[in-house]
Amino acid sequence: MRCSCACPSVAGAADPRCFKHACRACDLRRARSARHLDALPRVDLTYAYAGCDGTAVRAFIAAGAKGIVSAGFAPGFTAPDEAVALREAVEAGIVVVQSTRAGSGRTFRSKALREAGFLIADNLNPQKARILLALALSVTNDPDEITRIFKTY
Repeated sequence: MRCSCACPSVAGAADPRCFKHACRACDLRRARSARHLDALPRVDLTYAYAGCDGTAVRAFIAAGAKGIVSAGFAPGFTAPDEAVALREAVEAGIVVVQSTRAGSGRTFRSKALREAGFLIADNLNPQKARILLALALSVTNDPDEITRIFKTY
């Protein structure tokens, strides 16, 4: 398979991506400006660990988070109790983006993530995913549009 820049991409992936070249949009002049905002929407970050119970996620919900980035175990899984809390966040209208706390690699949108209503950060680390989600939420709450933003930038 070939990516949009016609270089070889990751073989065998359902959504092949090239990591040899910068194939994502990087000309921010084409992106909508966030200069008109006094502050970006609140987006919190939670890291998975053995035995995490979702308490932090529920605190983020109570604090008014508009988005949550979950830094899960590679390649993007979280502890069962935290997954329950993250599903509660989605049900409350909060956008949840699944990332991985691993040093590198992609997060794939598995059947479990799709069914839970989680979006994916692809190859963005949790910190970058948090910033991109905050910028995305400054213009839309639509999961399909946010997915497009994550695929573009």
